[in-house]
Amino acid sequence: MNLSEHIEQYLQYIADRRRFSPRTIDTYRKSLTKFIEHLGEGAAEFSLNAFSESSVKTFVWDLKMKQKLAPTSICEHLAALKSFGKYLVKSKITEKNPAENVPMPKRPKRLVSVLGQKDLAEEKFPDIANPTLQQLRARILLELIYGSGLRISECQNLTWDSINEREFLVRVLGKGNKERIVPLTESFVERIASYKQMQLEAGHLPTATGYVFLSEDGKPFGLRTLRNDIQHLLREIGWEGKASPHVLRHSFATHLLENGAEIMSVKEMLGHSNISTTQVYTHVNAERLRAAFKKTHPRA
Repeated sequence: MNLSEHIEQYLQYIADRRRFSPRTIDTYRKSLTKFIEHLGEGAAEFSLNAFSESSVKTFVWDLKMKQKLAPTSICEHLAALKSFGKYLVKSKITEKNPAENVPMPKRPKRLVSVLGQKDLAEEKFPDIANPTLQQLRARILLELIYGSGLRISECQNLTWDSINEREFLVRVLGKGNKERIVPLTESFVERIASYKQMQLEAGHLPTATGYVFLSEDGKPFGLRTLRNDIQHLLREIGWEGKASPHVLRHSFATHLLENGAEIMSVKEMLGHSNISTTQVYTHVNAERLRAAFKKTHPRA
């Protein structure tokens, strides 16, 4: 079996067995294709020996020095190779992962962008007398992302049977097919019945196990549509920074920590597998406190 065939088997494995998202699978496919292209003409027909620590290091060097890719992009390509190598070892195809000891480039530390608590106060979002379906959908998305910390992809895949309105809880299927339970806001529960009714009237016909954000053709709305909903909502309240769902999720975590929530609880609600991912929000808090100190203290 040649290199390209092993790669196809790996991509099938992460789709069927690991249940990786289509977006992740597509990203890994592009990265592995780029690696094959780097090896040269006919590389797809090479034996698995072409995938070596030396070839991976040369690939990383090429991405950095010749293609001038940013560290974040290089990390993305290298992550695909490391995952592919891990699969080969687990499947007993090879004894060693050729990419295992190739170091990840250092990413520049960037503080995440967040809105202030006053920016997202309830009074910033007054009820609309006769909201459109899109306006109500945007408000519900706000409650799920800022109110419960969901990723936009998790909102897209949310089903009606995962929502427990009586207990104010929602069951979320996150990255790596990991399930978690997170609280819902009162604002979400108050609006979800109206949203469902409006969907019925619009002919979307939601079912008990169907998607919450269902379009007219019976499929879940695309991520671009849902992102646009959030962007329009944030622009309407005067937010001039990056208007994305992830900024709301960053704000969710930051505001919880600012108000005394334990970091392990925030980690669980966000669905992070590693505490270091959540700790970025402690740095955000530190920087915000430092900025406030310099601005207001007479001896700063």
